Amino acid sequence: MKITQNQYFNKSKYLSSSKLNFPYEPKHTCDISSGYIQSKNLSLFQGVSEELDCGGNSTFEYAYFLLTNLKKSNINIYVRNSLISNLSANPIMINIYYCVKDVVGNLDKSNFTTIANSNASGKLPHGKILFGNDLEKIYGIYGQNLVVSPYSTYNCRENGGIVISPGFSYLFEFSSINTNITSNFTMSFSWWEEDISSYID
Repeated sequence: MKITQNQYFNKSKYLSSSKLNFPYEPKHTCDISSGYIQSKNLSLFQGVSEELDCGGNSTFEYAYFLLTNLKKSNINIYVRNSLISNLSANPIMINIYYCVKDVVGNLDKSNFTTIANSNASGKLPHGKILFGNDLEKIYGIYGQNLVVSPYSTYNCRENGGIVISPGFSYLFEFSSINTNITSNFTMSFSWWEEDISSYID
């Protein structure tokens, strides 16, 4: 069937696009938390810790994972997401601390951090992933808790809502719900970094 234009519509003269006056020029946008802009600017990073355990046959009651920003970094860290993987048959409890300024204890540093843009090389992040069981004191703000079921993964999806300033950390404290069973788990972080000096006129 042939479709023709209705004679009662669009009877006015057509205007060329050059004669149309738009109040603004339309532009494409994207969600800043998606990571596209940061990856394009070579400022998006990701990393994973080594596996830890606690409870049961372990000698430790707690395990700790931190994303930390060095005191003299001159950058802000914007957390994109924090991924928790429970590798055990036991549910785990996670207490989350914000604005952690100092920690007392012994922690290891992850060597598995990289820039997310696979076309770039040689740029290392200022942010560090720390992990370990030997932590004596936490100086920070206890903000929320999570329970992660056995053999499952939980994605916190901060989407840039958590900002880590120089000298501060974002800390996760793990413990076994059933203390008679050893729980083991790992964490990964994704974040972007921005120079503080770029905000100063």
